[in-house]
Amino acid sequence: YFVRRGPAEGGTWQPTSWRTYVSEVRTAARALIALGVKPGGTVCILGFNRPEWIIMDIAAMAVGGAPAGIYTTCSAEEVQYIIGHAESQVVLLEDLGQWEKVQAKRKELPMLEHVVMMKDAPAIDDPMVMSWDEFMAKADGVEEQEVDQHIAKLDPEGIATLIYTSGTTGPPKGVMLTHKNLAWTSQIAQGLVGLRAHDCSLSYLPLSHIAEQMFSIHGPVTAGASVYFAESIERVPDNVKEVQPTIFFGVPRIWEKFYSGVSSKLDGATGTKAKLVAWARGVGA
Repeated sequence: YFVRRGPAEGGTWQPTSWRTYVSEVRTAARALIALGVKPGGTVCILGFNRPEWIIMDIAAMAVGGAPAGIYTTCSAEEVQYIIGHAESQVVLLEDLGQWEKVQAKRKELPMLEHVVMMKDAPAIDDPMVMSWDEFMAKADGVEEQEVDQHIAKLDPEGIATLIYTSGTTGPPKGVMLTHKNLAWTSQIAQGLVGLRAHDCSLSYLPLSHIAEQMFSIHGPVTAGASVYFAESIERVPDNVKEVQPTIFFGVPRIWEKFYSGVSSKLDGATGTKAKLVAWARGVGA
Protein backbone atom coordinates (compact mmCIF):
# COMPACT_ATOMS: atom_id res chain seq x y z
CA TYR A 1 0.00 0.00 0.00
CA PHE A 2 0.96 3.66 -0.41
CA VAL A 3 0.38 6.70 1.80
CA ARG A 4 1.12 10.33 0.98
CA ARG A 5 4.03 11.89 2.83
CA GLY A 6 3.56 15.30 4.43
CA PRO A 7 4.99 18.49 2.85
CA ALA A 8 7.95 18.35 5.24
CA GLU A 9 8.82 14.90 3.86
CA GLY A 10 8.60 15.91 0.23
CA GLY A 11 4.94 15.13 -0.40
CA THR A 12 5.68 11.88 -2.28
CA TRP A 13 3.79 8.60 -2.03
CA GLN A 14 5.47 6.27 0.45
CA PRO A 15 5.26 2.54 -0.38
CA THR A 16 4.97 -0.33 2.08
CA SER A 17 5.97 -3.82 0.94
CA TRP A 18 3.88 -6.95 1.39
CA ARG A 19 6.51 -8.27 3.79
CA THR A 20 6.16 -5.19 6.01
CA TYR A 21 2.36 -5.31 5.69
CA VAL A 22 2.37 -8.90 6.99
CA SER A 23 4.72 -7.95 9.82
CA GLU A 24 2.45 -5.06 10.86
CA VAL A 25 -0.63 -7.29 10.87
CA ARG A 26 1.11 -9.96 12.93
CA THR A 27 2.39 -7.37 15.42
CA ALA A 28 -1.10 -5.90 15.77
CA ALA A 29 -2.49 -9.42 16.26
CA ARG A 30 -0.01 -10.08 19.07
CA ALA A 31 -0.94 -6.72 20.62
CA LEU A 32 -4.64 -7.66 20.54
CA ILE A 33 -3.84 -10.95 22.26
CA ALA A 34 -1.93 -8.99 24.90
CA LEU A 35 -4.99 -6.78 25.44
CA GLY A 36 -7.12 -9.84 26.07
CA VAL A 37 -8.98 -10.14 22.76
CA LYS A 38 -9.92 -13.80 22.42
CA PRO A 39 -11.52 -15.85 19.61
CA GLY A 40 -15.07 -14.61 19.24
CA GLY A 41 -14.18 -11.14 20.48
CA THR A 42 -14.71 -7.98 18.46
CA VAL A 43 -12.79 -4.81 17.65
CA CYS A 44 -14.48 -1.64 16.38
CA ILE A 45 -12.75 0.70 13.92
CA LEU A 46 -13.75 4.32 13.39
CA GLY A 47 -11.78 6.51 11.01
CA PHE A 48 -11.00 7.46 7.41
CA ASN A 49 -9.17 5.04 5.11
CA ARG A 50 -5.55 4.52 6.14
CA PRO A 51 -3.11 1.67 6.86
CA GLU A 52 -3.99 1.39 10.55
CA TRP A 53 -7.60 0.62 9.56
CA ILE A 54 -6.77 -2.39 7.42
CA ILE A 55 -3.97 -3.61 9.70
CA MET A 56 -6.33 -3.71 12.69
CA ASP A 57 -9.07 -5.26 10.56
CA ILE A 58 -6.98 -8.23 9.41
CA ALA A 59 -5.27 -8.58 12.81
CA ALA A 60 -8.64 -8.92 14.53
CA MET A 61 -9.60 -11.71 12.11
CA ALA A 62 -6.22 -13.41 12.58
CA VAL A 63 -6.78 -13.85 16.32
CA GLY A 64 -10.21 -15.35 15.72
CA GLY A 65 -12.10 -12.16 16.41
CA ALA A 66 -14.28 -10.00 14.19
CA PRO A 67 -13.66 -6.36 13.25
CA ALA A 68 -16.61 -3.99 12.96
CA GLY A 69 -16.21 -0.74 11.04
CA ILE A 70 -18.20 2.35 11.99
CA TYR A 71 -19.04 5.17 9.57
CA THR A 72 -17.06 8.32 10.38
CA THR A 73 -20.24 10.40 10.14
CA CYS A 74 -22.03 8.44 12.89
CA SER A 75 -23.20 10.41 15.90
CA ALA A 76 -22.03 9.69 19.45
CA GLU A 77 -25.27 7.77 20.04
CA GLU A 78 -24.76 5.62 16.93
CA VAL A 79 -21.12 4.98 17.81
CA GLN A 80 -22.12 3.92 21.33
CA TYR A 81 -24.83 1.65 19.97
CA ILE A 82 -22.50 -0.22 17.58
CA ILE A 83 -19.62 -0.60 20.06
CA GLY A 84 -22.09 -1.81 22.69
CA HIS A 85 -23.99 -4.09 20.32
CA ALA A 86 -20.76 -5.65 19.04
CA GLU A 87 -19.57 -5.99 22.66
CA SER A 88 -16.12 -4.71 21.70
CA GLN A 89 -13.26 -4.58 24.19
CA VAL A 90 -11.07 -2.50 21.89
CA VAL A 91 -11.84 0.38 19.53
CA LEU A 92 -9.49 2.05 17.04
CA LEU A 93 -10.11 5.79 16.49
CA GLU A 94 -8.74 8.26 13.98
CA ASP A 95 -8.66 11.57 15.82
CA LEU A 96 -9.82 13.74 18.70
CA GLY A 97 -13.27 14.25 17.18
CA GLN A 98 -13.98 10.52 17.13
CA TRP A 99 -12.59 10.14 20.67
CA GLU A 100 -15.01 12.80 21.91
CA LYS A 101 -17.91 10.67 20.63
CA VAL A 102 -16.69 7.68 22.63
CA GLN A 103 -15.82 9.76 25.66
CA ALA A 104 -19.32 11.25 25.76
CA LYS A 105 -20.83 7.76 25.98
CA ARG A 106 -18.14 5.80 27.85
CA LYS A 107 -20.37 5.28 30.91
CA GLU A 108 -22.76 3.39 28.64
CA LEU A 109 -19.97 1.13 27.33
CA PRO A 110 -19.11 -1.15 30.27
CA MET A 111 -17.32 -3.74 28.08
CA LEU A 112 -14.98 -1.25 26.38
CA GLU A 113 -11.52 -1.49 27.94
CA HIS A 114 -9.05 0.01 25.47
CA VAL A 115 -9.03 2.86 22.97
CA VAL A 116 -6.24 2.90 20.37
CA MET A 117 -5.55 6.07 18.38
CA MET A 118 -4.30 6.03 14.80
CA LYS A 119 -0.95 7.57 13.88
CA ASP A 120 -0.58 11.37 14.12
CA ALA A 121 -3.57 11.69 16.46
CA PRO A 122 -2.96 14.10 19.37
CA ALA A 123 -1.96 12.57 22.71
CA ILE A 124 -4.97 11.99 24.96
CA ASP A 125 -4.45 11.97 28.72
CA ASP A 126 -6.73 9.12 29.72
CA PRO A 127 -5.83 5.71 31.18
CA MET A 128 -8.12 4.02 28.63
CA VAL A 129 -6.34 5.54 25.63
CA MET A 130 -3.05 4.59 23.97
CA SER A 131 -1.23 5.73 20.84
CA TRP A 132 -0.69 3.45 17.84
CA ASP A 133 2.96 2.97 18.80
CA GLU A 134 2.00 2.13 22.40
CA PHE A 135 -0.51 -0.38 21.09
CA MET A 136 2.00 -2.08 18.79
CA ALA A 137 4.51 -2.23 21.67
CA LYS A 138 2.06 -4.44 23.59
CA ALA A 139 3.06 -7.22 21.18
CA ASP A 140 6.45 -7.57 22.88
CA GLY A 141 4.98 -9.81 25.56
CA VAL A 142 3.41 -12.29 23.11
CA GLU A 143 5.28 -14.93 21.11
CA GLU A 144 4.98 -15.06 17.31
CA GLN A 145 3.82 -18.65 17.47
CA GLU A 146 0.66 -17.60 19.29
CA VAL A 147 -0.52 -15.82 16.14
CA ASP A 148 0.09 -18.96 14.10
CA GLN A 149 -1.84 -21.03 16.64
CA HIS A 150 -4.82 -18.67 16.42
CA ILE A 151 -4.76 -18.71 12.61
CA ALA A 152 -4.57 -22.52 12.55
CA LYS A 153 -7.76 -22.70 14.61
CA LEU A 154 -9.79 -20.44 12.33
CA ASP A 155 -12.97 -22.02 10.99
CA PRO A 156 -13.80 -21.10 7.36
CA GLU A 157 -17.46 -21.06 8.41
CA GLY A 158 -16.72 -18.89 11.45
CA ILE A 159 -17.51 -15.17 11.65
CA ALA A 160 -14.75 -13.08 10.07
CA THR A 161 -16.26 -9.59 10.22
CA LEU A 162 -19.34 -7.62 11.21
CA ILE A 163 -20.72 -5.14 8.67
CA TYR A 164 -23.14 -2.68 10.23
CA THR A 165 -25.86 -1.08 8.14
CA SER A 166 -26.07 2.71 8.04
CA GLY A 167 -29.13 2.70 10.30
CA THR A 168 -31.34 4.91 8.12
CA THR A 169 -34.45 2.78 8.82
CA GLY A 170 -33.75 2.00 12.48
CA PRO A 171 -30.82 0.92 14.65
CA PRO A 172 -27.83 -0.38 12.63
CA LYS A 173 -27.92 -4.13 12.08
CA GLY A 174 -24.77 -6.25 12.20
CA VAL A 175 -24.33 -8.49 9.17
CA MET A 176 -22.16 -11.52 9.99
CA LEU A 177 -19.79 -12.58 7.20
CA THR A 178 -17.64 -15.71 7.37
CA HIS A 179 -14.02 -16.24 6.32
CA LYS A 180 -15.25 -18.45 3.48
CA ASN A 181 -17.61 -15.72 2.32
CA LEU A 182 -14.84 -13.11 2.17
CA ALA A 183 -12.40 -15.48 0.44
CA TRP A 184 -14.96 -16.62 -2.16
CA THR A 185 -16.15 -13.09 -2.91
CA SER A 186 -12.55 -11.87 -3.25
CA GLN A 187 -11.79 -14.56 -5.82
CA ILE A 188 -14.95 -13.79 -7.79
CA ALA A 189 -14.22 -10.04 -7.70
CA GLN A 190 -10.68 -10.71 -8.91
CA GLY A 191 -12.05 -12.63 -11.87
CA LEU A 192 -14.75 -10.07 -12.69
CA VAL A 193 -12.35 -7.13 -13.04
CA GLY A 194 -9.24 -9.12 -13.97
CA LEU A 195 -7.36 -7.84 -10.91
CA ARG A 196 -3.66 -8.70 -11.08
CA ALA A 197 -0.51 -7.96 -9.08
CA HIS A 198 0.46 -5.03 -11.36
CA ASP A 199 -2.88 -3.27 -10.73
CA CYS A 200 -3.47 -0.46 -8.26
CA SER A 201 -6.52 1.25 -6.79
CA LEU A 202 -7.39 4.30 -4.69
CA SER A 203 -9.07 3.73 -1.34
CA TYR A 204 -11.48 6.54 -0.43
CA LEU A 205 -15.03 5.23 0.13
CA PRO A 206 -16.06 4.17 3.69
CA LEU A 207 -14.17 1.04 4.74
CA SER A 208 -17.07 0.21 7.03
CA HIS A 209 -18.89 -0.88 3.83
CA ILE A 210 -18.14 -4.37 2.53
CA ALA A 211 -17.81 -3.23 -1.10
CA GLU A 212 -14.93 -0.89 -0.29
CA GLN A 213 -13.35 -3.59 1.87
CA MET A 214 -13.33 -5.86 -1.17
CA PHE A 215 -11.44 -3.28 -3.24
CA SER A 216 -9.15 -1.99 -0.47
CA ILE A 217 -8.47 -5.08 1.66
CA HIS A 218 -9.55 -8.53 0.48
CA GLY A 219 -9.30 -8.10 -3.30
CA PRO A 220 -5.78 -6.63 -3.25
CA VAL A 221 -4.64 -9.29 -0.74
CA THR A 222 -6.00 -12.03 -3.02
CA ALA A 223 -4.40 -10.65 -6.19
CA GLY A 224 -1.31 -9.01 -4.71
CA ALA A 225 -2.40 -5.62 -6.10
CA SER A 226 -1.43 -2.24 -4.63
CA VAL A 227 -3.63 0.25 -2.77
CA TYR A 228 -3.17 4.00 -2.47
CA PHE A 229 -4.91 5.69 0.45
CA ALA A 230 -6.58 8.99 -0.49
CA GLU A 231 -5.51 11.92 1.66
CA SER A 232 -9.15 12.90 2.20
CA ILE A 233 -12.44 12.71 0.35
CA GLU A 234 -11.87 16.29 -0.88
CA ARG A 235 -8.48 15.36 -2.33
CA VAL A 236 -9.78 12.35 -4.31
CA PRO A 237 -9.84 14.17 -7.71
CA ASP A 238 -6.22 15.27 -7.28
CA ASN A 239 -5.14 11.87 -5.95
CA VAL A 240 -6.76 10.11 -8.93
CA LYS A 241 -4.71 12.26 -11.32
CA GLU A 242 -1.51 11.50 -9.42
CA VAL A 243 -2.05 7.79 -8.82
CA GLN A 244 -3.77 6.96 -12.15
CA PRO A 245 -5.32 3.77 -10.73
CA THR A 246 -5.89 0.87 -13.11
CA ILE A 247 -8.97 -0.12 -11.06
CA PHE A 248 -11.34 2.56 -9.78
CA PHE A 249 -14.36 1.63 -7.69
CA GLY A 250 -17.16 4.14 -7.30
CA VAL A 251 -20.77 4.34 -6.23
CA PRO A 252 -23.35 6.03 -8.53
CA ARG A 253 -22.93 9.44 -6.86
CA ILE A 254 -19.20 9.41 -7.60
CA TRP A 255 -19.76 8.67 -11.28
CA GLU A 256 -22.42 11.39 -11.43
CA LYS A 257 -19.90 13.90 -10.08
CA PHE A 258 -17.28 12.76 -12.59
CA TYR A 259 -19.79 13.02 -15.43
CA SER A 260 -20.95 16.46 -14.34
CA GLY A 261 -17.41 17.78 -14.06
CA VAL A 262 -16.26 16.41 -17.42
CA SER A 263 -19.47 17.44 -19.21
CA SER A 264 -19.29 21.03 -17.99
CA LYS A 265 -15.75 21.35 -19.36
CA LEU A 266 -16.54 19.65 -22.68
CA ASP A 267 -19.69 21.72 -23.17
CA GLY A 268 -17.54 24.82 -23.03
CA ALA A 269 -15.50 23.71 -26.04
CA THR A 270 -15.80 25.78 -29.26
CA GLY A 271 -14.67 25.62 -32.87
CA THR A 272 -12.42 22.72 -33.89
CA LYS A 273 -12.20 21.53 -30.28
CA ALA A 274 -16.00 21.28 -30.10
CA LYS A 275 -16.06 19.19 -33.28
CA LEU A 276 -13.37 16.88 -31.91
CA VAL A 277 -15.32 16.51 -28.66
CA ALA A 278 -18.52 15.65 -30.56
CA TRP A 279 -16.64 13.11 -32.71
CA ALA A 280 -14.90 11.52 -29.69
CA ARG A 281 -18.18 11.27 -27.77
CA GLY A 282 -19.77 9.57 -30.76
CA VAL A 283 -16.93 7.05 -30.99
CA GLY A 284 -17.08 6.43 -27.26
CA ALA A 285 -20.83 5.89 -27.29
